[in-house]
Amino acid sequence: MSARTSGFPLAHHTVFFSDDYRSEFETLTRRRAMPASPTTYICAQDRDDTGRLPDADDRERMLFILNAPADGDRKEFTDTETETCLNQAMTLLSTAGLEIDTSTMDYVPTTPTRFHALFPATGGALYGRAAHGWTASFQRPGSRTKIPGLYLAGGSAHPGPGVPMATLSGMLAAESLAEDLASMRSSRPAVISGGMSTG
Repeated sequence: MSARTSGFPLAHHTVFFSDDYRSEFETLTRRRAMPASPTTYICAQDRDDTGRLPDADDRERMLFILNAPADGDRKEFTDTETETCLNQAMTLLSTAGLEIDTSTMDYVPTTPTRFHALFPATGGALYGRAAHGWTASFQRPGSRTKIPGLYLAGGSAHPGPGVPMATLSGMLAAESLAEDLASMRSSRPAVISGGMSTG
């Protein structure tokens, strides 16, 4: 989205939480529907770490992320649903004091359906498989896959999400690749006495 904003002092990263977080996730996970008041993360891309906007009179670029059910492989998210979701998020932001000038606003939505089309087998889940429950940590895939030459790294693979963990994941994938390449190297020809002739 790009638009002029006023009222709330946005930082580079800002999260506006729903008043009823438990109800929001029950709606997402049990009813598989969009919540009435979605928690909204905004990355104000033109602001520096102190929240300063170089030109306060101009439109600023913002990335909005809202929670949605990861059903993009089974359900089409319609334009009407997307518009309703945006309006509900704008109401939440306005309640917190952030005003977005809709007369200057341009936005391009990426729904779970669209995300699934871009990244098949995700269902539209931006951060990979669900990470809740005591067994979730043990269900993350390791760096090696059943497909020779395909290795996994990132927050959805072992050891888990976050920049430090994703870095470790990349190191584990690189180590796995190096080990596999070493084990596939052919031996140097050598002369041996006796034995059988092979062609």
